[in-house]
Amino acid sequence: MGKVIKLTEADLERIVKQVIEEQETQEGVFDPLVNAYQGLKGAWRGEGYDYFKYLSSLRGITRKLRKLDEPNVKVMGDLYQLRTKVDTSKMPTDKKSNLLNTIDAAMNHFKSYSTLINKIEQLSTQKLA
Repeated sequence: MGKVIKLTEADLERIVKQVIEEQETQEGVFDPLVNAYQGLKGAWRGEGYDYFKYLSSLRGITRKLRKLDEPNVKVMGDLYQLRTKVDTSKMPTDKKSNLLNTIDAAMNHFKSYSTLINKIEQLSTQKLA
């Protein structure tokens, strides 16, 4: 059986802060530890271990999504430029309308997705702070 070690809350907080700093350099390696710490923090505040643990996990996932979406943001900029060119072109109205509606649908879908990710990120950031 392993040795029993007792830590104070200050010791635990110091260790976790150090782990979080290291996590920034090695993204994802310490996620379970950080999530567990946030869970303990939630239990300490009386809001529930699981709620804070999963909220922390959700915040990590939204960070990963942001990184993955960087190329998509560029593509949406390119799509906007294409939309402008199509709008000013001299193609037949029905074909122009079809292209513009399709481009607008794609842009609106991405905007809705981005808004939802922002909302999730704000929720997790406010609660975990």
